[in-house]
Amino acid sequence: MKDFNFKIPQNIEFGLGSLNKLPEILSNNNSEHVFLISDRGLESLGVVAKVQAIIEAGGIKCTSYLDVKPNPTITIVNEAVALYKECGASSIVALGGGSPLDVAKTVGILAKFGGDIKQYEGLNKVPGPIVPMIAIPTTAGTGSEATASSVITDEAINYKFSVVSYETLPKYAILDPQLIMTAPASIAAACGVDALIHAIEAYVSKNASPFTDTMAEKAMQLIGANLRKFVANREDEEAACA
Repeated sequence: MKDFNFKIPQNIEFGLGSLNKLPEILSNNNSEHVFLISDRGLESLGVVAKVQAIIEAGGIKCTSYLDVKPNPTITIVNEAVALYKECGASSIVALGGGSPLDVAKTVGILAKFGGDIKQYEGLNKVPGPIVPMIAIPTTAGTGSEATASSVITDEAINYKFSVVSYETLPKYAILDPQLIMTAPASIAAACGVDALIHAIEAYVSKNASPFTDTMAEKAMQLIGANLRKFVANREDEEAACA
């Protein structure tokens, strides 16, 4: 067996209704003012309002930036950073799929260290911990809540670049299956296949280890047994939890 190592420097809350633990997590981390990053699609579904209400019910102030779009650009990042600094928040909550989560990571970098996001392009360019961040994914495909990378588009030259650093890993991730149950069938199917592909990639990777093989095998088993059921019925809690 070849040598390997793994690192899981993160707190993960999983379970139906786990979103309701958000105020407690924020309070335990001395967060009195939260900057919520999401998108207009989730706003139209009422998901943003639900999360805002949970935050504010805990006596915590919430300012929101909701103009994240797919394949987020440097302009979007800079707009969000400006609002973060203006409102005086002390932590970030990222709600949505990969795009809001990627924007939140880069906002956390620039709010803490300043500069231009392109100067952090590549591997391990972030000098230290970013603004405390809690990730709340509403899809099951990207895995951005548990990865150390974010992808941003430089719209001036139509170029996508990655910022990769464990310093950007969210401090907490809340995985509440009730949130993915709000997705339309097409989104549920696409995200489920995306998750399956990630599992296959991990399993066949040259850097695979007994640890990653175990996770990948279990993921493929659960997705294979439950994806069709969940796409057919997004109210199926057992399939959503899988």
